[in-house]
Amino acid sequence: MTRWARSACPSPSSFPPSARSSAPDQRDVLETAFLLLFFSTGARTPILALLALRRPRNLAAVVLPYLALLIVALIAADPAVVVLALSPSSLAGAAIARWIGAREETVGALMTGTIVLSLALLPAGVPALAVTLNMGLAALVVGVVVAGSFPTVRDAILPVLDPARYAAIAAILAITAISSISLVDGRAIALAGIVLVAGTLSAAIGAWVFGGDPLAAAIGGGTRDPSVAAGVAMLVGLAGGAAVPLAYAALLALATALGKLVVPRQT
Repeated sequence: MTRWARSACPSPSSFPPSARSSAPDQRDVLETAFLLLFFSTGARTPILALLALRRPRNLAAVVLPYLALLIVALIAADPAVVVLALSPSSLAGAAIARWIGAREETVGALMTGTIVLSLALLPAGVPALAVTLNMGLAALVVGVVVAGSFPTVRDAILPVLDPARYAAIAAILAITAISSISLVDGRAIALAGIVLVAGTLSAAIGAWVFGGDPLAAAIGGGTRDPSVAAGVAMLVGLAGGAAVPLAYAALLALATALGKLVVPRQT
């Protein structure tokens, strides 16, 4: 069993309750946004896209980042990094792909694979997260069932699913920023940068080796969703656990803006 080195955050096996906001409904808002995020993602997730993982270029783009980031997390010995490393790829990946000009369908397929792996790995890696993630999993499954079994309902809510997901992401990051922005220091920024570079680079290399699309792989397989990591950290009371995800969110936004400038559009 790996022993966690001393860090700014407690070990993943003992998460002490963090100081709660004076606003009694802040946690309720966070939980609602968390559930909405997973429901809207499930309703827009093409489960058949998992079949694309049979191709080595797609499988490598999903699996290699988890291996690379697990090494980063073990070296960092910080549970906040573990949570971020084992989170799914950015649930705003489709929007990032459209903005940069990457292949949106490839990004979506890879994102689906990371969601499945993340929901399996996070509770195993950090048992204290199991209850919170089961809540997210239930919302995701409901979204998938609604989209697959009730096409009339799906078509009715389709126009609002993406805005709802982005609103949920914004709400989670805003709530965590209010309580944790002061904790974002140089160490948090450095760790977030390492996670971003290691994840995207390993995904791109994995796809490139097998003849895949490195850019789509970096977005759909190599990024990590800071709203999931920050939301989970807050909901389980991981003191200071939202600092690294918040720094990651800022770096991902910066990388996306730079990508728009330097990456040629793909057709």
